Amino acid sequence: MSLAAEAREAVRSEPFLHRALAAGVVNYRAAADYLALDGDADAVATALRRYAEELDPPSTHNCGAPVRMQSGVGLADPVDDVGDGDSTEPFAVEETADLVVAVGDRWIVRGGEMTAVRARGDVDARALGSVLSRLDAASVVVDAAGVVGGELVVVVPRRQGGTALQVVEAALESVPE
Repeated sequence: MSLAAEAREAVRSEPFLHRALAAGVVNYRAAADYLALDGDADAVATALRRYAEELDPPSTHNCGAPVRMQSGVGLADPVDDVGDGDSTEPFAVEETADLVVAVGDRWIVRGGEMTAVRARGDVDARALGSVLSRLDAASVVVDAAGVVGGELVVVVPRRQGGTALQVVEAALESVPE
């Protein structure tokens, strides 16, 4: 494999670097040093510069999804009522009135110490990735997150709910395409 091909492959394994190359905000020599490929760093920098010239500049779109906050939620394991009924889990399968979201055998239910930030509309996995990246940058702890069927849910500690709401709203206004 050529050095240029190795550089492209290495960039694809580092999504932040791929986005930075497309945006034109990279010090090519520093990126070459970061990738630590076998070969001359100047040659790697040249390969990165050429690769960046081929990339489409980044664009974003507004999801237009209204965002709301729901305080007082928690994570729970539903009880499988097929067993002997001696389970100590706090939520039974029949108690779905408190169910906010279910993913596999984990539920987000009413009655906890966390906050759910929810958006419904034109949201997908890319929107969730943008939201999670921004929440990470804002040092917001994410206890659960998911997106399905046009609904995005992020569960955070109650005290970070307001910050999370603002971050999610901003993230959904400019989701990378």
